[in-house]
Amino acid sequence: MIVEGKGIMHGVKETTEVCIIGSGAAGAILAWELAEKGHKVVLLEKGGYFQKEAFTQREDEMIPRIYKNAGFQFAMPSGIIIAQGSCVGGSTVVNDAVCFRTPDPVLERWEKEFHIAGVGPADMKGYFEKVERRLSVAEVRPDEINENNSILKRGCEILGWSASPNRRNCKSCRQCGLCHLGCSYGTKQSMLETYIKDAEAFHGDDVKIYSDCTAESLITSSGRVDEVRAVIHGSTSKFPVSIKARVVIVSAGTFASSELLLRSGLNGNGQVGRKIALHPSPAIIADFDEEINGNQGIPMAYHCSEFGMQKTGKKGYVIESVFLAPYQFLLTLPGYVYESKELMRRYNHYAMAGILLHDESTGRISLGGPFGTFIYYRLTAEDSKLMIEGMQNAARIFFAAGASRVITSQRKRTVLYGEDDLALIEERGVGPTDINLGSGHPQGGNRMGGGPRDSVVDSYGRFHGLQNLFVCDASVFPTSIGVNPQLTVMALAMRTAQHIGDNWGKIVT
Repeated sequence: MIVEGKGIMHGVKETTEVCIIGSGAAGAILAWELAEKGHKVVLLEKGGYFQKEAFTQREDEMIPRIYKNAGFQFAMPSGIIIAQGSCVGGSTVVNDAVCFRTPDPVLERWEKEFHIAGVGPADMKGYFEKVERRLSVAEVRPDEINENNSILKRGCEILGWSASPNRRNCKSCRQCGLCHLGCSYGTKQSMLETYIKDAEAFHGDDVKIYSDCTAESLITSSGRVDEVRAVIHGSTSKFPVSIKARVVIVSAGTFASSELLLRSGLNGNGQVGRKIALHPSPAIIADFDEEINGNQGIPMAYHCSEFGMQKTGKKGYVIESVFLAPYQFLLTLPGYVYESKELMRRYNHYAMAGILLHDESTGRISLGGPFGTFIYYRLTAEDSKLMIEGMQNAARIFFAAGASRVITSQRKRTVLYGEDDLALIEERGVGPTDINLGSGHPQGGNRMGGGPRDSVVDSYGRFHGLQNLFVCDASVFPTSIGVNPQLTVMALAMRTAQHIGDNWGKIVT
């Protein structure tokens, strides 16, 4: 049952067994799984509720509606643009449906170095399989690969580099190329189209989702959370919301989950909001004589894993085919208005790739500022070196595939006409004032660990020091994972739900 804020004209008080904050990759699965175990659930979602017919796929309409802060979220001092969904279904509504399992070396590191029990590759295999079945995850077929993706494939084949089709949670994809504006066909198997629909269909009033509802604080006493206080944006005003639950799960994402804990004064060991990674990604654009029409068809259907952990077993980067609608594409270009206008004339002739950097967890957040949070993040010297290398290798792929020139997202216009120009990428640099970077994968902030000294939650997401409070989303990652993270979040949500269900009596008494 979904209750939209616009239909509310008074305050709300609920008593339930489970209260979940956030309806994205973790929250929706937790709600379904715990309802399946017989528990009543109230879920609070800050964003609005939109059915597929509402996704007009116009950038000017959808970005303000379904993105956090209408897309205005930046890390300082670098100015990295951080995109997150803010609607029922969370970022699964706006991502490009790419599904990677967590690389085995990452899970092994979490288990050995961070002393997290039960996250080894064998432990997680069943959770991945269960989620993949429900989301109809499948490898992109050859006939679904558009020219933009084919160029990455062709360049890698010429260079002899490992590359593969992506696996995606999109059933009978219409190949509209605008996944990041919401799927108007309902074929992308986001939380909106799967677990939330299932909860509505099979659990009715036992799962109640309030949209337009912002959790403001957790009220605690005697080692437990007694109440979740929120506000709901009603038809005429904001109204108070009070939820009393036996178990509370914070699943609002790296920043919002950390913000809520900090606002609630829950940071006794000083670790909340620290050790954040972003997977910062520069764009590489290649110009071809023929039309590529990269905005038509699946935007992310292929990736090069030659330099990523999947092949090397160590931290590196993945080069992914990607394409953007005009406004977001424009944000990656160098220069100012007159330069951008000239470059955009070739829009239909461009291919595009992003370098997904497997970065160190150097970021942190603090409360304050016009959007409620300051996000601080700097690349390490090693990560800067890897990013430059990744940009150079993406350019090599495009030149091998026949590009006439390659344009980087560095702020000083950087145009390459062949491999002899690759040194220019390093010369321009990737410092805070040097390059336009984007991120859709914030991770960390409430890291899992074996003990309360240097982690926020235990191996199953329970907050150190509070019996009935759990955190479950990408904020619990102790490191970045080096691949698109939605499947990892979903599998961890399955695992946390099972743990809560199996230990219900111990948790609520």
